[in-house]
Amino acid sequence: MKYKFLYIFFISQIIYSQQFRNITSISDLNEISGNNGVAVADYDQDGDLDIFIVSEDGNENISRLLQNTNNGNFIDVTENSGINQNLNHEIDLINYDDNGEFSFDTIEHGDRLAASWGDFNNDGYPDLFLGNAVQSELYKNNGNGTFSNITESAGFEISCEKCYIAGALWLDYDLDGYLDIFLSDYNQISPNKLYRNLGDETFQQIDLTDYIENSNSFSAIPIYANDDMYPDIYIANDFDQFNQLLINLEGQGFVEMAVEYGVEDPFDGMGLTTCDFNNDLSLDFFVTNIKENSLYTKETSNSSFAYTNYSVEANLYDTDWAWGVTFSDFNHDGFEDFYVANGFFNPENDRFFVNDSGNNFTYSDFSGNPPLMSKSRSVNSFDYDNDGDLDLIVTDFNLNVNLWENRSVDTYFSESIMGSWVKIFLEGTVSNRDGLGSIIEINFDDGSSQIRQYSGSGYQHQSIQSIHFGGSVNNNISSITVHWPSSGEETYSNLQTNATYKIVEGQGIQTINNNTAVKIEGCTDESSCSYNPDATIDDSSCIYIESQSITGETVVQPLESHSYQYNDDSIIAFEWEVENGTIISGNGTSNIEVLWDVAELGKVSIIATNDECSTGVIELDISLQLPLSYDDYSYSVARLWNEVLLYSIRNDLARPTVHARNLFHISAAMYDAWAIVNEKGSPYLIGNNVNGFTSEFDIFSNTDSDYFNEINSISYSAYRLILHRFNNSPGNERIIAKANSLMNILGLDINYFESDGYENIPADLGNYIAEKYIEYGLLDGSNEQVDYVNQFYEPINEPLAPIFSGNPTISNPNRWQPLSLDIFVDQSGNILSETTPEFLGAEWGSVWPFGLNDEDLTEFQRNGDTYKVYHDPGAPPLIDDNDETNELFIESFSMVSVWGSHLSPEDDTVWDISPNSIGNVDDDTYPTDFSDFTNFYNYYIGGDTSQGYSANPVTNESYEVQNVKRGDYTRVLAEYWADGPDSETPPGHWFVLLNSVSDNPQLEKKFQGQGDELSDLEWDVKSYFILGGVMHDVAISVWGIKGWYDYIRPISAIRYLSEQGQRTDPTLDNYNENGFELIDGLIEIVQPGDPLSGDDNENVGKIKVYTWRGHTYVENTESDFAGVDWILADNWWPYQRPTFVTPNFAGYVSGHSTFSRAAAEMLENFTGSPYFPGGLGTHLAKQNEFLVFEDGPSQDVELQWVSYKDAADQCSLSRIWGGIHPYIDDIPGRLIGQIIGNESFEFGSEYFENNLSNPEIQNLDLRLFSNPVGKTESIKVLNTNGFESFELYSITGQLVPFSLIHQNGLTEIITNSLSSGIYILRTDEITFKVVVR
Repeated sequence: MKYKFLYIFFISQIIYSQQFRNITSISDLNEISGNNGVAVADYDQDGDLDIFIVSEDGNENISRLLQNTNNGNFIDVTENSGINQNLNHEIDLINYDDNGEFSFDTIEHGDRLAASWGDFNNDGYPDLFLGNAVQSELYKNNGNGTFSNITESAGFEISCEKCYIAGALWLDYDLDGYLDIFLSDYNQISPNKLYRNLGDETFQQIDLTDYIENSNSFSAIPIYANDDMYPDIYIANDFDQFNQLLINLEGQGFVEMAVEYGVEDPFDGMGLTTCDFNNDLSLDFFVTNIKENSLYTKETSNSSFAYTNYSVEANLYDTDWAWGVTFSDFNHDGFEDFYVANGFFNPENDRFFVNDSGNNFTYSDFSGNPPLMSKSRSVNSFDYDNDGDLDLIVTDFNLNVNLWENRSVDTYFSESIMGSWVKIFLEGTVSNRDGLGSIIEINFDDGSSQIRQYSGSGYQHQSIQSIHFGGSVNNNISSITVHWPSSGEETYSNLQTNATYKIVEGQGIQTINNNTAVKIEGCTDESSCSYNPDATIDDSSCIYIESQSITGETVVQPLESHSYQYNDDSIIAFEWEVENGTIISGNGTSNIEVLWDVAELGKVSIIATNDECSTGVIELDISLQLPLSYDDYSYSVARLWNEVLLYSIRNDLARPTVHARNLFHISAAMYDAWAIVNEKGSPYLIGNNVNGFTSEFDIFSNTDSDYFNEINSISYSAYRLILHRFNNSPGNERIIAKANSLMNILGLDINYFESDGYENIPADLGNYIAEKYIEYGLLDGSNEQVDYVNQFYEPINEPLAPIFSGNPTISNPNRWQPLSLDIFVDQSGNILSETTPEFLGAEWGSVWPFGLNDEDLTEFQRNGDTYKVYHDPGAPPLIDDNDETNELFIESFSMVSVWGSHLSPEDDTVWDISPNSIGNVDDDTYPTDFSDFTNFYNYYIGGDTSQGYSANPVTNESYEVQNVKRGDYTRVLAEYWADGPDSETPPGHWFVLLNSVSDNPQLEKKFQGQGDELSDLEWDVKSYFILGGVMHDVAISVWGIKGWYDYIRPISAIRYLSEQGQRTDPTLDNYNENGFELIDGLIEIVQPGDPLSGDDNENVGKIKVYTWRGHTYVENTESDFAGVDWILADNWWPYQRPTFVTPNFAGYVSGHSTFSRAAAEMLENFTGSPYFPGGLGTHLAKQNEFLVFEDGPSQDVELQWVSYKDAADQCSLSRIWGGIHPYIDDIPGRLIGQIIGNESFEFGSEYFENNLSNPEIQNLDLRLFSNPVGKTESIKVLNTNGFESFELYSITGQLVPFSLIHQNGLTEIITNSLSSGIYILRTDEITFKVVVR
């Protein structure tokens, strides 16, 4: 289930917080969405700044010229402006160079990018250059409100097939008084371009090939690196390429010197801007990257470089996926503040930082509202209403543009001015007319000084506007000095603040009218009954329909659900919002059901609308409390802490191994606390010797109530462990806030750390338990103290960069291959700093287990290092000299591509996905040999040997048919099981399912279905303890197997097979026995004339597959889906986000299959029933809401499971449809999960022995004589009568031949010889696990 959380940030309180208000609707910009660059200039010379906004895609929207009316809003004048945008071209989402190598992609970039104002002909009217793909354009301002396209006559290419102009920079590089232009080209095979202005409205291209190499360039800015007035050009390049610095040789050429100046910045350069953040009168500049920004300051010490990167010290190093940026003095304290736009594949918060007197920056509250998750791009600060402060406009690639009004100067109602301000307009006479390239220094009467470089440039934009300074109150100006690019210095003295000046080069300074906007007062709320559509400032005159009150409980417990109503028969629309809870039903109606989170406060609000207008916002405050009596708790204290733990996992890196361990250790700690204070059963760790670790403990005793002791001991143990284990999590602040909230609700002191009194004080006991589990965890082989890194494992294959075609870097197709991505975002949405993530948990087999034992263990050696493997399944099929195993390998990985053809809502196939048709797989149908695996799966149409159910096995009623599109079901299945619906990783996902089972009123909480019902707390601590132990054992077993066998993933295997060719027709040139088996309609050869053949038939003879087309066909995740079609097998992608692709560990065996089957076995054992309560478990995926990286599903899809094993089986299949596992990985995982789920359950339940309701255990007569057995020894079974039927299987399901000898109640099973590993011996009565060494 999904929760909406109110994120609380602990920041310094500052008097100027919340100084912006969103006026997007008031200013009539609320219909503009899906944009890149935004640039401002007074194009019509009427004294106010107009806006040009670039649409990212001309097919959906047009770029717009917006005229400022100077009454607080804008009007769209594009149609009559002459900016026609009649572009006629197509662009590819993925682009390659002439050698077929990746050059760049346009995913979430679009084909229209940048807008740059500049008066290239010095006529006083700003002209406009538009940077586009293929067809960039120059528009000359005609001076009458219209523009003329002079691209061709000015000397620019009207069509450049390879060009992708992401930025355009006007600058006078040769100081001849005319603006030249530098174009940043994002296509690596198309060079950046410099055009020199010839002064006659034509331009001459300057060849830069001698100075710089081609790169994926996003933007450029002029800087003065060598302190002359000839502007040097700094270029930001993507994909970890060095940025470039062109040192200007006095207009006669350039030399590239980024490395020499220490500014190569080899990251993912995007946005650029200049600043002087500390007012040392030395110009700095800033580079936005992905989580590793750079703030370059001029070095004044004896450094070997001219610049020093100060971003870490300034607290601006990591601001997420950063694009446009601006340094502007928003609060008029004399120091430039910082705003950065964020978000790419995932929406992110923009960031606003206040400058702390030039020392560093403090993350601050921008508007008083929670940050908007967005995909922002271009940022521009400008004084839209001419009131003296800087407002802010931010574009968004998908959503609306946002215009924020700065309230530092608010003279309409309060006459309030924060600090003081100065605006300076420049007009060049010798220099270029705009004065671009000037340096302005201002000295105030209080002795402070500031400096600005006027370039107007930023990410995807360049603007022509005044230069703005802020200062303290009543602080006048002692002098202003302008360093003109072409004529030298001019100084003016004794000037007033809060004024606008115009300085004309060589002619003097004058005060000019600020032309403050005359805003129209009135009601600006569109939902009001008195809304004035012309009003641009709200005068509090809004009238609303008479409102009622929201009714419902105002004092609730965490995790409870409650109904809230708004009763008014005239209302036709209900817009609800909830803080710290989620609406689980009724949204859009008069009655909603809210599930409350673990929090201290919540809120329900509504805007209700009738036929005419609306109410104002009606709010109901909610207090989340726990009752004084523990008997009245709706949920146990263990359940509350489990929710905090799951929340912590969702806010951490997605690491299944680590979180299986966290779930186990924290659950075990809570169980130990419960067992100790209640003197029931036996604690797991405390007072025992576990894996050689001993913790001292005798007895706990006091006179307090059991409830008091339970709450304190459980809470402190869980709280301390959670804070310790998640101390370095990316969501650490949110996790601490959540844990603190629960402690506050429970009335416990978060600052109590004592543990000495653990024998009689429950809080001390909890702290002591946490201390011991922390000590245990630092010794358990997980390498927690070094962030769980591998100690010796090294991959054998070089990384695959999947954005490139094929797989040219693989050397061993049987081994795991790392992935190298431009950016890696894990399943929890965390952006990782490493773009080639290491194998997670390759040595996890060495971690101390729960119920695994040495009988299950096999040790292997590689390169002198030991790999520990519990429940060794044996080797998977490999590509080698054996034609049989080659065929199995190829067949298995090919099926992944085949099932990819099911991933489209346009698929006409309709399935009944109810239990009538799906579920109830007979375990006996599991294949007995790899060669029979395809008999278990429906190779072409998808699915398995499900029999379905004729009736509900619990109620004996019929199930309702649920017919849905296969393409919706398969996509929902792949997404739901990927890491859980909220990315709590697979082990956490099964805790979510356990909680849903425990919450079901039809469940009788009887251990194994027998005896008396348990209390909620006893049920929770015991079920969490055993499920945690089972998940931990699975992680150790599976990742031990993954680390040793190191098996390849589909993304690598399918692309490897594509490069080999085909194995079907030996007469063809592309024949290779290690290539694909051709399948008509699914796997074929590209023929001449095929749409995939290429312009020069370069792809003829390659392999093509009919499958999911990949993320490159999803430009907008909220409206697009990729669908299914023929693609080159070289370009195959799994059904995952492009920033994730595949988990960073080997495939064999499937963790999902093993976790799920083990959890299903545990739940069946613990509850005493194989079925969900009432015979049905469900999860609803809402239409057009559930899928993450593409639109869908196209209809509501409810996943349904009768048994826990049905859910596990669906999980296993989801990983094939998701492109993550072939079936080779699946069946062995299920079988191992079956073993661990049962054995670890039995191991864990022994700790309850003194408190079992019915401890009787059924004993069967047959038993093994010895176990393990040697490779050449026979398997001996005692108490046989000679009539038993035996079958022997390897752990991978292969039937092993043998002969039998029976004598005197002993049956010997004789094989030729067995390899080391786990085998399954089945009889009609019992199944044995046999360990062979």
